[in-house]
Amino acid sequence: RADNSDRAANSDRGGSSDHDRPRGDRSERDRPQSESRDDRPRRERAPTVAAEPREDGLPTAPIPDTDDQIDFAGRTLRDLLTLLELDDTEIAAREPSTPGDGDGTVAQVFDIYGSNEHASDELGVLIGRRGETLRSLQYLINTIVRGRYEDNQVFGIDVEEYRARRERSLVEMAERVAEEVRDTGDVITLEPMRAADRRIIHLALEEEEGVTTESVGEGADRQVEVLPD
Repeated sequence: RADNSDRAANSDRGGSSDHDRPRGDRSERDRPQSESRDDRPRRERAPTVAAEPREDGLPTAPIPDTDDQIDFAGRTLRDLLTLLELDDTEIAAREPSTPGDGDGTVAQVFDIYGSNEHASDELGVLIGRRGETLRSLQYLINTIVRGRYEDNQVFGIDVEEYRARRERSLVEMAERVAEEVRDTGDVITLEPMRAADRRIIHLALEEEEGVTTESVGEGADRQVEVLPD
């Protein structure tokens, strides 16, 4: 089987355990020119309740009694935003709905939005290069929650729909690659990518006729191959 072309998925490298086939960057400022902030669909928001601040404006510690893990995670996230002086923000909690959200792997997603344009631009600091800071923030929140609760629920975090845009980009790329594989009969190997991104590719092409996918390689060099079926 000849590997006649390589396609680079707009992706970051990173290692994590990979369930790959369904067992189910763009920068934070890399938005399409034609898509204004007001034009983008916004999910219904339900801001979480913040912990009572101290007189100096910083959050109290420890966080007072909370209703459940979701409430505790939301309050913790709010306090972290306050410590980072990202006060003009809103947090909405919702259930995951897509592979990019972590559907099937996370219990709840917290969407963070700026309450005005300036605040939205400032939130880029939470995303970082290729989403590295966002992944660290999510890991930190989950570590704090696990330190208080025995149940190992996992929570996802998105900032200004970064993960949603990233997922759309991967799905569109996967569909283009699938079309080329059907037309040429070639095997196309994508750039190495993280397990979560590979899962998005596998699921996006699961129902595509004439192609199949598999993961090859080890660790940070693990890649998705799109093959004729």
